[in-house]
Amino acid sequence: MVNPSTNIQNFLSAHQLSAKYAQQIDHWFSDITDDFILHQKRAKRPIIIGIHGAQGSGKSTLAECLVQLLITKHHQTAIALSLDDFYLTHQQRIDLANSVHPLLATRGVPGTHDIELALTTLDKLLSERKNIAIPRFDKAHDDRLPIEQWPVLEVAPKFIILEGWCMGACPQTDEMLTLPVNALEQNDDPDVYWRRYVNQKLEQDYPALFQRVDSWIMLKAPNFDCVYNWRLEQEEKLQQTAATVSNKIMTAEDISRFIQYYQRITQHCLETLPEQMDYVFELNMEREIVALKRPKKSTPSVTCPKASLLVFTDLDGSLLDHHNYRHDEADPVLQNLKQLQIPLIPVSSKTQSEIEQINASLDNPHPFICENGAAIFIPVDYFPEQPAETKTSGQYWVKEFVQPRAHWQAIIKSVKPLFSDDFTTFAQAGIDGIIAMTGLDVHAAARAARRQYGEALAWHGNPGKQKQFIEEVRKRGAQVLIGGRFLHVSGQCDKGQAIEWLKQVYEHFCPDKRFTSLAIGDSQNDVAMLETADMTLLIPSPVNSLPKLTRHHDVMKATHCGPRGWAEGVQQVLKQLHISTAIVH
Repeated sequence: MVNPSTNIQNFLSAHQLSAKYAQQIDHWFSDITDDFILHQKRAKRPIIIGIHGAQGSGKSTLAECLVQLLITKHHQTAIALSLDDFYLTHQQRIDLANSVHPLLATRGVPGTHDIELALTTLDKLLSERKNIAIPRFDKAHDDRLPIEQWPVLEVAPKFIILEGWCMGACPQTDEMLTLPVNALEQNDDPDVYWRRYVNQKLEQDYPALFQRVDSWIMLKAPNFDCVYNWRLEQEEKLQQTAATVSNKIMTAEDISRFIQYYQRITQHCLETLPEQMDYVFELNMEREIVALKRPKKSTPSVTCPKASLLVFTDLDGSLLDHHNYRHDEADPVLQNLKQLQIPLIPVSSKTQSEIEQINASLDNPHPFICENGAAIFIPVDYFPEQPAETKTSGQYWVKEFVQPRAHWQAIIKSVKPLFSDDFTTFAQAGIDGIIAMTGLDVHAAARAARRQYGEALAWHGNPGKQKQFIEEVRKRGAQVLIGGRFLHVSGQCDKGQAIEWLKQVYEHFCPDKRFTSLAIGDSQNDVAMLETADMTLLIPSPVNSLPKLTRHHDVMKATHCGPRGWAEGVQQVLKQLHISTAIVH
């Protein structure tokens, strides 16, 4: 049997790496492969690990290193893929340059990748087929290799490492695109057409790829200024290994212009991506790791809470102020719930990404229910074992109740001719439209756009036509919930079904407890959970009347709107259930 350390030494030699990199392997990289092994065992399927980093930061080297560690240390099958291998062919980019914008002849930015090819390749790997051809791109000749030269993978791997400079990137607003960040944008894209095209492609095509990633790594550069030197070093290595002198190796001047294509998105990623990553390796100017941060890591909750109460809460207009989305007035009560180990479970029309952000701001490690009960996200290891009927997705065990977003979008599209300009979907509105409709900042709007199980829309027509719209989509198998601001089109799911399912899971893992469920809401789309829960707290809305309920028992009404009324009502419930109500200030 080959000594694992021998394989690592061979890897270091092949990549011309110093002894310092060997130390990084021991100190930083070896341990995270233990996490990946555990993740894959729980998922019971191949998993995808995404690596993001600026040009020349060492993404491909890290990807190959992780493959070597998984093979030699853990005796697993693994493969490293680069987003670069899915570039459009040279001719396809020339065609884009002629039909859309000349800058698209240069590979790199979103819109110059064949995303369909990437998705098809990943799906083949995930389905564990045999003899899978893996696309390869020849950078020295700036073109994709002919298919007959693609390597063929005889056995599908358990681990797929996918690296790329724009992996995980999110789009910008149109306003952010307007001001050029360098000479390339100012001189070659004065009308902002190229920037808008790239941004549109990033918003429309790339989420389907990024959503397949189970775990994220970021190699975080100290700033964009160091990218030139890193990229120059990378090109010199390529020149040393190139087979002929007729290839398209870039000069220092070429690189100076080339990295300007990447500057905007790279800088945006440095600002926005770290909080979305599972592992952030912070680099110095010499590309040495100086720190590891784990923004998304959370400590699992106590399996069985001390108090037998589960708090299921709506967000907008209930825990969060309807106008400014703040929760300050509820913070003392939130702290009290935490000390009492009472699970706070957000139940909202919001997306997974939006609720993750709110949970992070609340330091809340508990499960959450997104998109009006379409899915429940339970942090992995929250319960002693994975609940039945769930799948592993990233850092969560997920219970899904409906089909994915594309199904419901197709239904909406089929009735659109009947309603002309009566509504605007989030997909139609894009990031800028969502900002205009909600007042959210660009990052929050991007999270709101990442719907997975339904479609939100703003209604502009009269109430009569809205009723007709609801009837038409229901005929086609969809369900419509009327929220405080938007209509939500999805499947036969609701918040009530979701909270009941999750309550049963708590009781399954805590057989000695009988939990009381408290549902808190302010609008009509909360009715299902308000009717289902053992106790109900209604929060007055500044814009809508209280939701109409058929039940009359165990229903309380707060006297104030938003987080102030929320805090008042929860304290009343704690007192009624004889649970300590000492507020921490």
